[in-house]
Amino acid sequence: MSSPSKNSPANQLRDAFLVEPETLLATYADWDGLIIDARSPEAYAAGHIPGAISVTTYDYFVPNTKPEGMRAFASQAAALYGAAGISLDTPLVVYDDDTGVRVARECWLLEYLGHRNVRLLHGGLNAWKQCGGPISTSSHAALPTLFEAKLDAAGFVSADEITAELDHPKRVVIDVRDELEHDGLDHTACCERRGHVPGAVWIHWSAFLEQGRFKSVEAIRDLLQSRGIQADDELVPYCHRGARSANAYWALRLAGYAQVRNYIGSWHEWSARPELPLELGHRQSR
Repeated sequence: MSSPSKNSPANQLRDAFLVEPETLLATYADWDGLIIDARSPEAYAAGHIPGAISVTTYDYFVPNTKPEGMRAFASQAAALYGAAGISLDTPLVVYDDDTGVRVARECWLLEYLGHRNVRLLHGGLNAWKQCGGPISTSSHAALPTLFEAKLDAAGFVSADEITAELDHPKRVVIDVRDELEHDGLDHTACCERRGHVPGAVWIHWSAFLEQGRFKSVEAIRDLLQSRGIQADDELVPYCHRGARSANAYWALRLAGYAQVRNYIGSWHEWSARPELPLELGHRQSR
């Protein structure tokens, strides 16, 4: 498989979405937006990029991906962002300890709510420190503002949409949870049922990462090809709360897959709805 050219859509998205720590370090003193620490408040208090504010929706589950459920979720998240001083026009750099699940979910949610100027710090705080970036323990806050969500469902898929087309020949549902979760052998307390979405292909979310950063376009494409996934397939990653799947979502987008939709409700919703089908058992390719 040939490598994408420097000006390919995949590399253009990487250039537009990812910011390297060296670049942020060289420019952050003149940064006219906000730096968002998506880690836990405790991690933020222990040390963060100077001037960063602590904002996380990681514990905001989506129990219902029907339209009314997503409207309620969007309203809750928009209120949190506005209270933190974030508007749709605020340029953002968002980070985690590395290229983790918290930052990926936060960036996915901001995109879903209509934000178009979000960048992910590639390698996160660990990479920032490795390149000599300073650390602060002084808390920082921005003035509250209005976050007026303009929902963009291009990267979203609901449970009902998945169920309606479980046998669609060009849609691949990808379970990125741990092996025990996929096989239905886990003990996740909040899940009423165990197993996986019927026909789901299992690829652990960490398979898209290497040393705290996204793998190359070629490596990600080779991995998916080895599982029988084609370049023109529609890809639907899911996990438990839509965070590990958000990480996979960005990896797939950055690798140039044009049709990727994160199932944000994930197994937390799927397991709680007895009308939704499930399977038990081992991993499979297509």
